[in-house]
Amino acid sequence: MVNDEKNNGNDYQYIRISYNLTSKTPVHPDLTKITITPKTRITQGDDYNTSVITVENHSGTHVDAPSHFLKDGRPIYTYGPDELIFNSLLLLDLSKTPDELINKEDFSTALEQFETDQLDFDCILIRTGFGKYRETDPEKYLTKNPGISPEAVSYLRGKLPKLRCLAIDTVSMSRYGRMREMIEVHQTAFQEKAEFGKPLLFVEDLNLQSLQSGMILEEIMIIPWQVEGIDSAPCTVLVKIKSN
Repeated sequence: MVNDEKNNGNDYQYIRISYNLTSKTPVHPDLTKITITPKTRITQGDDYNTSVITVENHSGTHVDAPSHFLKDGRPIYTYGPDELIFNSLLLLDLSKTPDELINKEDFSTALEQFETDQLDFDCILIRTGFGKYRETDPEKYLTKNPGISPEAVSYLRGKLPKLRCLAIDTVSMSRYGRMREMIEVHQTAFQEKAEFGKPLLFVEDLNLQSLQSGMILEEIMIIPWQVEGIDSAPCTVLVKIKSN
């Protein structure tokens, strides 16, 4: 699904494709589980309700910024609203089996249908289909997820100079338990090079199952938690769609 026309009317709606954070949210095995603890409760005689939330910044749907893997990389809280809105979107269905790698060839084949002057995408959504395991088999979702290869990220940055974001329906853009691969994938996305466009953002753990054929994706907004001093953050992601 590609945004190849502008919507001049009001026949659109917003869909949220980020997950709610709960105490049962599956988080990467290296992270601390989320806790949500009531502090005051009206039902217990207090005058108001409050809660204490303990969550690592890469839990649930979240956005990775360059500071996550680069010493001098830019942290997410420094990004302005205009840098977190994307208007040239491409949803790719790249069905993958557990632990399978998404490689350069997957993307080159998918992009063959477009003329050179159409390659102006600023955000690519990668739908592997692995999101179906998030609730039914959390262990598989967390430890057997497909991942993107460093070569594929390099290819996309070279091929699509306006690309600023990659988003995926898995817990991580990299496969579980492969440290070197994980580092290379993220550093390739985040580093600044003359032959590439702007450093990418990664959005991970997205719910892409709600995007149906016939929907025209017009805009994506990433709304991260505004917390100073952290590299990346949980986020809300909204998609503006128009029915075909």
